[in-house]
Amino acid sequence: MAGRQYQPKNVTARVYSIVNGVKEIQHVRLIRIKSRKYNLLIMEDYMPVLGEIDGDVTIQSEDEIFTLEGIYGFYMHQDNQFRLMLKEKREEI
Repeated sequence: MAGRQYQPKNVTARVYSIVNGVKEIQHVRLIRIKSRKYNLLIMEDYMPVLGEIDGDVTIQSEDEIFTLEGIYGFYMHQDNQFRLMLKEKREEI
């Protein structure tokens, strides 16, 4: 393995919304999830995870910081692909 150099992999994030369609963000460095019950930081090669979010998401790429506040939806991260599906209206239980 001598002589091999680490090649960073690109994380891609997609945000799906009925109102705004699909937004794709390339070259993501980190994804910060602040939900009502937990906080999570997702970076390159993070383990596969899926869950529900009731809170805020910040997606930081090389060029921009994309923030969504007060959202409700579901997310999945697998093979450096992050997908966030937003529910447009939060139904109170």
